[in-house]
Amino acid sequence: MSRTAVASDVATALRLSAAAPTGPAAEAVRGRLREQIKADADQADRYAHSLPEGRARDVAIETVRHACTLLAVPSGKDPVASLRLLAKGADYLSRYASAQESARRPAA
Repeated sequence: MSRTAVASDVATALRLSAAAPTGPAAEAVRGRLREQIKADADQADRYAHSLPEGRARDVAIETVRHACTLLAVPSGKDPVASLRLLAKGADYLSRYASAQESARRPAA
């Protein structure tokens, strides 16, 4: 999924969390966000571990870990929080994966 598509799903999830956090539309977005987290997890983790030692690296590693733990959390208890957390997790992992991809490309 492109970075633009992820950003669109993130925006949709955040809007739905405020208006309609349950139902077919919210579940469809949750599913896409979970799939995006799965798809980006390895690259995002490589990016996080490639950062220099320090706070930024620690935060990035923890962000990836936390996003991956969201995959197993059911949305039933707090559908608002579920949508928001999945949206933010997918957003950050997409950014990290994109940065990792850019770092791997040879300079032009």
